[in-house]
Amino acid sequence: MAVGAARLRYDAGQSGIWVILAAGFGFALLFLPDFRTFENLANIMRQSAALGLIAVGQTFVVLLGMVDLSVGMTAGLVVVLSCWALDIYPALTAPVALAMILVGVSIGALNGALVRWLRLHPLILTFGMLSVLQGLIFTFTDRSVGRASDPLKELANGSLFGVPLSAILLVGLVLVTQAVLSRTRFGFHLLAAGGNADSARKAGINAGGLQVAAFAIAGGFAAVGGLVLAGRLGTGYPLAGVGLELDSIVAVVLGGAALSGGRGSVVNTLAGVLALTLVSNLLNLFGISAFVQMFAKGAIVVAAILVNQPRETAR
Repeated sequence: MAVGAARLRYDAGQSGIWVILAAGFGFALLFLPDFRTFENLANIMRQSAALGLIAVGQTFVVLLGMVDLSVGMTAGLVVVLSCWALDIYPALTAPVALAMILVGVSIGALNGALVRWLRLHPLILTFGMLSVLQGLIFTFTDRSVGRASDPLKELANGSLFGVPLSAILLVGLVLVTQAVLSRTRFGFHLLAAGGNADSARKAGINAGGLQVAAFAIAGGFAAVGGLVLAGRLGTGYPLAGVGLELDSIVAVVLGGAALSGGRGSVVNTLAGVLALTLVSNLLNLFGISAFVQMFAKGAIVVAAILVNQPRETAR
């Protein structure tokens, strides 16, 4: 009975991000005329797309009780390489995009394999991979390079019936991945391994294989996010991925996921992304400096961890 009550409290906490998000949007719509313009609302959706895609992939890793600090630089590497390649071969958008996704999946799979076979701590390993990828980017170029193709720009900045294409892509992938987590054996095994890896292994679940798969998915989504970011920027800016790894973790935590693993939802992660973008948008409208915005973001994630942690220990 106590376990059931604790589960109900946890579930309420997960849905609470949507209540907070709705309250924030309601306040802004009522009291900030500049916020409720169509251009601003569409801009919020576009700004959410790249981070949202990266955060969806991060969710798979967090569900195993791990984090991937390399996703931001993976996205940054994709921004640089895709713009460089498309500047030379602008008609090959689809092949270049596919190649970039394979690059992201390969980086993630390498992270997962090293965690699995060498038993390295994922925080340390992926921080090292972050540095490796950052070094690769600046070895390749220390300034903006190339330019995005028109189809990539259209994906990032275009719209369909007034709805940004990048937002449609994000929502579509969120629905697909949520279905994978909630309706497939892979999703059940992932949640089980994240909740209790030892019990999962005893039940015959390949926890090591799930680690490789989760990191590969995170890398693939980071690459897709990098492609959207490249289209939005229009050029291969070498610092494009800086900070996205931390923002993605913040979004997952805001969505109610447990850093210890076993609990989380990509739908709620989307709410966390929208909440972060909303806060940034409101602070910009109020003319608040970027340094204060960094402080606010840090305060948000600390508060989210403090709110979620008691529910974790209550189980």
